[in-house]
Amino acid sequence: MSQSGGNGGATSTVKTGSAAATLGHLSDVGRVRRHNEDNYALRDDLGLWVVADGMGGAAAGEKASAIVVDVLARETERGTALEDAIAEANRSILDAVVAGEGKQGMGSTVVAARFAGSDYHIAWVGDARAYLWSDGLHRLSHDHSRVQELVDAGLITEEEARQHPHRSVITRVLGGPDGTAAAPDLVSGSLEPGQGLLLCSDGLTSEVADAEIAKVLSREMDGSDSGSGSGQQAVDELVAKALDEGGSDNITVILVGVPKNAAA
Repeated sequence: MSQSGGNGGATSTVKTGSAAATLGHLSDVGRVRRHNEDNYALRDDLGLWVVADGMGGAAAGEKASAIVVDVLARETERGTALEDAIAEANRSILDAVVAGEGKQGMGSTVVAARFAGSDYHIAWVGDARAYLWSDGLHRLSHDHSRVQELVDAGLITEEEARQHPHRSVITRVLGGPDGTAAAPDLVSGSLEPGQGLLLCSDGLTSEVADAEIAKVLSREMDGSDSGSGSGQQAVDELVAKALDEGGSDNITVILVGVPKNAAA
């Protein structure tokens, strides 16, 4: 696992029009896997935050997710639209395989948020998720997965989906066998001071229910005058809960928001 934005976890603090800031972030290998195939980017300077969950094994999944975060940062610097940057990341994974980097079939899910002022655009492929924290927790993304299709059809509940034997089967991915199922879904909105976005890999949501995520954010975030003082504590607690519930996958969580003391 690597983090884009600087060595040793440092991130740039030069703002370019984004009212949002990183409030907390953490990635953990979990209790089962030997390697962390998640990658993430904290680019406050670009108004860009990304979580990518790689697949294909240690030498491939980590490579695919690293390509995603690197390409999204590069294309954002060039002014490329988020959905077009994701399409370029898909092509870059496929090109890497042809060049002998990684492994055939390697791929990655992604969820990315890009800000202009307090306005955000979110794009995702796969089952990495985005949530809005605003008077409660609201899921913004809709998983591209077999179990989500079953939930949508009313055949299983959300709780049953978290334990379903096919919960890891995704229906869209960057790269993968042929790169043809990589179209992102998009959602846009705006944050008020004190509100935030939670971006995460499925290592969190496969272990911790939305209601529990909401409890942590309510306890840790609502008591902060600045909207940033307890963001890291909230992220740390969410990752700890996922580990306590088994930690069967890599876990990555980013919390980004507009501080309460920001000008309206």
